Amino acid sequence: MGGAGVVVDPASLQSPRSDYRGAVARAEQPPEQPPEQPDEPAKSGAASDAGIDRVIGSITPQAKEGAKVAGREVKRALPLFRVAIAVRTAIAAMLAWLIGNQMGGELTNYAYAAPLGAFVAVGTTVFAIGRTALQQGIGMTVGAVLGLATIRLEWNGILEIGLIGVVSVLLHGVPRFSQGAPVVPVVAVLVILFGGANPDGYAIGYVGQFALGMGVGVLANALVLPALYDRETRRHIREAVADLAGRVDVLADTMRGDWPPEREDWAGWGQELRQGVDRLDRQVTEAREARRFNLRMLWHRHDLDVDERAMTALRAVVHRMEDVLDAVASTAWEHPMGISIEHDERHLAADAIGALAGHLHAWHDRGDVPAASAASEEQIDALYRRVIDTAEPQSGLASVVFALRAIRERIDWAAGQDPEA
Repeated sequence: MGGAGVVVDPASLQSPRSDYRGAVARAEQPPEQPPEQPDEPAKSGAASDAGIDRVIGSITPQAKEGAKVAGREVKRALPLFRVAIAVRTAIAAMLAWLIGNQMGGELTNYAYAAPLGAFVAVGTTVFAIGRTALQQGIGMTVGAVLGLATIRLEWNGILEIGLIGVVSVLLHGVPRFSQGAPVVPVVAVLVILFGGANPDGYAIGYVGQFALGMGVGVLANALVLPALYDRETRRHIREAVADLAGRVDVLADTMRGDWPPEREDWAGWGQELRQGVDRLDRQVTEAREARRFNLRMLWHRHDLDVDERAMTALRAVVHRMEDVLDAVASTAWEHPMGISIEHDERHLAADAIGALAGHLHAWHDRGDVPAASAASEEQIDALYRRVIDTAEPQSGLASVVFALRAIRERIDWAAGQDPEA
């Protein structure tokens, strides 16, 4: 009789002895160690440090740039010459206070006016400070006399103030009175208000101590490293020449490109250049003034005439460069005048202007100015021949030729006047 088949697992047929040996072998094996877990705090700390490093790395360039900008702003707001003026003023005020308190008698009561006078004796040059102190001293004396005179008149207070106002305004019209005029009404009113029973003593004490302070201020500014601006002025002139040469390079490159050009800012450079020359003129005047009554001139040698001749040339060059800019702008946009220009004429003009830029660079670098001048002359003559060969020459291009020739001659003259060239 058939029955259901029985499936026997071969493993179950193993002997009990073999099972025993397997169990013993398994028991002798070392127990499995659980996998090591990473140190979570250490891992998070390393990640945090890396993040901080990344943040610092991204901030550091910005911080450095910010520090540079802040440094430039501080230097612009507090230049060294202004810091020097502040130090000299502080020294003068302290000395004036000490001397004023040693005057004795009733003058000691007005010692507070001495440092006030030292504060007034402030300026960029010894000559300017001395002139200001003298003018203000005269103005204070006139104001004191005016105040005493109004007291003697015994007028109504309103009339006295009116008289002081009339005299003060009239004195403003005296050119040589200059900075002395504003202090006249101040001192006059002070004498009237605070003179009390002894207006003469008040006027003498206040004006005397104030004048003492101004005198101390003048001496302090004359003896404690008085300012000189000649080398700084020469450096600024050379920087202006380099800037002009760079602009002329840009103009030449612009004329070689598409026309009318996309860039338009160069058309307004004339006013910028003129304003820069005006600033340099004032610097040269101030540098000349700073040398007067300046003890440092005994050992500080500088020929400011060279700078003045360079400024004369630069002023003439900028004047003619304005004509060139106006003419070139007119060929592009017919403003401020209508000038037509052919393609080859424009490129010849660009070559002439580019050669002029090289001439300016040679002047600035004290290079081979004669060679640069010859190259400039050659390009200008090429443009001139093209202009006169035209059936109807454009007066605008002719004016460019004239201006370029005038600029070239000025540069040659300036380079010949430079002893360091």
